[in-house]
Amino acid sequence: MLLSNPLAYPFLPPLGMTLLGLFASSLLALLLTVRGQWQMLSGSVLFERWRTWIVIAPLFSVAVLSGLVPLALLAAALGVQGVREYARLANLEAADRWLLLGLAAGLPLACCVLPLPLLGLGLVLLPLLASLPALLAQDVEHGIGRLGRTGFGLWYLPVSLSLLVLLGRDPRGGPGLLLALGLAVALSDVGAFTAGRLFGRRPLAPRLSPSKTWAGVLGNVGGAALGLGLLGSLAPGAPLLWLVPVVALGAVWGDLLESLLKRAAHAKNSASWLPGFGGLLDRADSLLVVLPLSYGLLAVTR
Repeated sequence: MLLSNPLAYPFLPPLGMTLLGLFASSLLALLLTVRGQWQMLSGSVLFERWRTWIVIAPLFSVAVLSGLVPLALLAAALGVQGVREYARLANLEAADRWLLLGLAAGLPLACCVLPLPLLGLGLVLLPLLASLPALLAQDVEHGIGRLGRTGFGLWYLPVSLSLLVLLGRDPRGGPGLLLALGLAVALSDVGAFTAGRLFGRRPLAPRLSPSKTWAGVLGNVGGAALGLGLLGSLAPGAPLLWLVPVVALGAVWGDLLESLLKRAAHAKNSASWLPGFGGLLDRADSLLVVLPLSYGLLAVTR
């Protein structure tokens, strides 16, 4: 459905109660860590993240429940901002950047209405389109590097975020699965952070991200299972048991992938506008890998 009334969904009350419970319990946990001293809490990074999440979660939920067009508009907005950050990290040429910006804005909207066979053909041809700026500029010196950075950026943002719309269209997906995936990704990241802080000893990838540990990976799995368990009833046709390792793997993969981009660019964060996180890529890195993995899982388990 291109447009829908978010208040008409029967699972809106359980969704609201779940989010309210999570936000309240997490705030209580934060208060306990600072022993009720509000001044200490207001200056902490974790509280900044909590305040950011209290905006992100309702915004994402309303977009998902409002139909494919609002969801596509959200995906387009995320894609445009993500491309801006990626272009800085990857040091893209102006022509490559504008190409990715155009695709980030247009591809999610195209996914609302175009038939799947035509979209599949488009995905085959898009890498050719990504080669045009370097080709037309006859950039012999930097052409191969430009092709790689632009081609990866094409998959990383416009294509991956467009899968929000395709998952919304999928008969086994829909709004319920998107909401469950969104919560599972968020709690997977929280689980990794918590387990890593409490039990982390062995580093996972010290050259990419020294703070990531194998204990954090187990936290990823636990958080993904909790998120899908809390909202999995909203997506009864989805292979939830298989989605747990897929979300956990995608969260770790996406986190390390963005760490690689930042390390290569000698940057701490992809940007600085999102309180508690840095930039959009710092917050959405896990989702950008979870989306294609989840879409692939739905395709092979039909």
